[in-house]
Amino acid sequence: MTKDKINFYDDTKHFYEDFWIGRDYEHFSEVLALRKLLNKKHFKTAMDFGGGYGRLSDVLSDYSDKVILVDPSSKQLNIAKDKFKNQDNIEYLLLDKKDYVPAKDNTVDLLLMVRVSHHVPDPTKLFKEIYRAVTPNGYAIIEVASNAHLVNRLRQYSKLKRVSKTPIRVGSVANGLKDETPFVNHNPNTIIKQLNDCGFKFEKKLSVSNFRNGFLKTHFRLDQLLRAEKITQKHLAKINFGPSIFILVKK
Repeated sequence: MTKDKINFYDDTKHFYEDFWIGRDYEHFSEVLALRKLLNKKHFKTAMDFGGGYGRLSDVLSDYSDKVILVDPSSKQLNIAKDKFKNQDNIEYLLLDKKDYVPAKDNTVDLLLMVRVSHHVPDPTKLFKEIYRAVTPNGYAIIEVASNAHLVNRLRQYSKLKRVSKTPIRVGSVANGLKDETPFVNHNPNTIIKQLNDCGFKFEKKLSVSNFRNGFLKTHFRLDQLLRAEKITQKHLAKINFGPSIFILVKK
């Protein structure tokens, strides 16, 4: 794999939609967060950047007139086209260039980027692109796979270390993806600073998937976990508690 390859989800051995089997809690936690951040907002054009097979695109369509689903995987886009074949407000764009947003300047009212940052070791160029594409007073929601979540902080403190401010490579890549596929966790505070440096104004953040734990998922019903999730997302964001942080910024 070349360092600039971005269509690793076209791998014939990998089925990203299967990754979500048994992850209803994580999915609906993200839906909860997205709806909280978009509450009472409506947009002319929203972009689901790196949106894969459109897992969250239908949520975006509730808050926008048009959704542009962008992904570097033609395989994922084809799945989305079939999934939304009866929906005429979703467009599809194949991304073929790294650190690029396929839109003219100041044309996207809302850009959503979920579960993409962990494939971008240095997101600064991409953030500049996002800023360029978003309209004045437009918004971006950036999800961060966090290296500052509570479990990792305790792990680092036990070694008398601080949580890294720079991205860290995590684990081996599973589900058929090749080992050289970039997979990193970021420090949410660093990401917010990088977004600010591009010109975005920080609005709010939410801590997501706070109860992503095998024991909890086994011993509590989905509705119970989601009820707790709904209550805690805002409060636990203050300490970057969860493994996923949703950040809302405004241009």
